[in-house]
Amino acid sequence: MSNHDDRTSDSVKNIKSDKTKRRKFDLISLLLLLLGVTLLALGIYFLVEPRIQNKKQDAASEELLVEVENNAPNPTITFRSNQLIVHGEEGQEETFFSRRPVEDEGGNAITEQTNSGAETNSDIVTVYGMGTLRIPGIDLVIPLANNTDTYSLRVAVGHYPSSALPHQAGTGVYFGHRMIYYGRFFNRLNEVGVGSSIHIDYQGNRYTYIVDDNYIVPVDDLASIVFREDTEEQRILLITCHPLNAPIGQSPERILVEAYLKDISALQ
Repeated sequence: MSNHDDRTSDSVKNIKSDKTKRRKFDLISLLLLLLGVTLLALGIYFLVEPRIQNKKQDAASEELLVEVENNAPNPTITFRSNQLIVHGEEGQEETFFSRRPVEDEGGNAITEQTNSGAETNSDIVTVYGMGTLRIPGIDLVIPLANNTDTYSLRVAVGHYPSSALPHQAGTGVYFGHRMIYYGRFFNRLNEVGVGSSIHIDYQGNRYTYIVDDNYIVPVDDLASIVFREDTEEQRILLITCHPLNAPIGQSPERILVEAYLKDISALQ
């Protein structure tokens, strides 16, 4: 009887031990499953999120382009400062203001600084359009903003404020992000070769330029080119980052495309 009781007791202990082991195994399996699902979700997020952001940026850019193309008296687009962020720009200095075009005594467009409010991540910022840039050779039509601050470059190619405007003698300097996805903003600027046409629609006229140089310089040499002694000709200089896979703000080089004015025609 005693032997039977011992065997029964051992069986009960074994059953309890097996149940405990199964519980531990089930818990580990559940944790591994949750970890796998979490990693999969994160992978999908990091794959899809940039494309969603790109679509939002493109929609905002198109909205500003429509304003400019429809000759709105004051083409603008407004968004929060923490929206439409370009990948890699987080380390760049935020400016928390926007600029708008006004007329000086001579009728030339200049910029005015306007405070957008308290310096928080939800400030409302406004980007002001000034024209349209067209590069047929790379199928690019994009609005021009009248500034090169962080926010303007999220939705447009920016005109460097102290450089010449299309109707003025000198070199107009234009900066644009080299987005990683094909065809976006200045992604294909490296393909714009000598002899290519570039059009800028500005204040009722189309300015047609012909490219006469396309080259790459170290970023440390850029200032000496942008701020070099100006010319009496009417020229433009387009600038973007290089190489393509470098994070924005950390690219060691810049692609520069230079062009001279060939023709001015009235827009219909």
